[in-house]
Amino acid sequence: MSSQKGPELPKSSPEYQWVASVIRSVEQRTGSPTRWNGRVFEEQNPDYLGTAHADGSMTVNRAKVIEPVKLAYTAGRPLTSQENYRARDAAATVTHEAVHLSGHFGDQSVPGAHQSHDDPARALEEGQAENWTHRNVDNVIADVGLDKAAPGVLSEPTFNAYPAYTQASANLNRELAARTGQTSDQVGNQLIGTERTQRWNVAADMVIDQRLSGLMPESHRDTVRAQVAAPLRDEFAALPAVSADPNLTSAQKATLSADAADRGLASMDQEVGRIEQHYHNQYQQLAAQQQQVGPQQTAQQQAGPQQQAGQQTAGQGAQGGNAAVSPDVAKLRAMMNGGQAPAAGAVNPTAGQADGARPNRGGQTPGQQVTRPQAGPKQPTGPERG
Repeated sequence: MSSQKGPELPKSSPEYQWVASVIRSVEQRTGSPTRWNGRVFEEQNPDYLGTAHADGSMTVNRAKVIEPVKLAYTAGRPLTSQENYRARDAAATVTHEAVHLSGHFGDQSVPGAHQSHDDPARALEEGQAENWTHRNVDNVIADVGLDKAAPGVLSEPTFNAYPAYTQASANLNRELAARTGQTSDQVGNQLIGTERTQRWNVAADMVIDQRLSGLMPESHRDTVRAQVAAPLRDEFAALPAVSADPNLTSAQKATLSADAADRGLASMDQEVGRIEQHYHNQYQQLAAQQQQVGPQQTAQQQAGPQQQAGQQTAGQGAQGGNAAVSPDVAKLRAMMNGGQAPAAGAVNPTAGQADGARPNRGGQTPGQQVTRPQAGPKQPTGPERG
């Protein structure tokens, strides 16, 4: 059963104002305006804490989100550890859903675009949202004054809603940052603010611009980008099955998540290295061809004026004034100026892309909503949140 919208929260209510303040905090800290339409509803499905809907609205569970936060502001006493934990998880829930609203779906018909709701996209979307939440929820809590009302919320752990996705995105951001001279937060914010259909392309472009700048003709970018992104997509595509496996603990899912990202990054590095060597080899071949042309030009310069004139006339008639350039050199120059991009190596750029839409988390239809399931008790043993 998917998310169900209940009564709409009045915009004048404290509950609505609190949710809105969390969304504003996320917008400011990601640097990306959300697609929130200004509407908040109560979540009627008791299995879900919150949902970011495709229409830009949000639902929040009254018992598990609104009431714990309301207690934090109105109790007039120190909260118990369990109450602090629930208030923190409520803040994490709204933060997580606000991050979902920070990304637009994008146009899947654009050349080179990826599906916005296939398995790799789902893993990346949930992982980025949860990873950002873990790294920033304390700041969001401070922005909305929850730490002043209930200081104990800062001492509680943050429940990991998606152990099969979170660590993969954390490793991806960290390693892309190391390869491109950025911070992991800069990488994460950039991916979150990018349309979902273009996120893999943006990640690939980060590496291409760093490693292949000055080597790769710009006309090759689409082909090379697909080859660079393919290993990452292949590994992330397997994570939804890990997330759904009831026989794995959260710790095991987190380990498999990290391993998948590390494998994808290692394969990406190998692919980039292969492409880089391809271009170096082409330039070396071009240089060798030019060296072979050099002696021919010197011999022509030493020849008599009449002989040179005859050769130039013949050359211009045959090649339009490019007599000094051999057919092999001309062919190579054309290739280097936008002819053929390097052929794919062992990685298949289309592997891991689903033919059709896949059910999004919580069993809902892709593109309709993104839902956060319940956190469970303080030492979570229940279902992951969405």
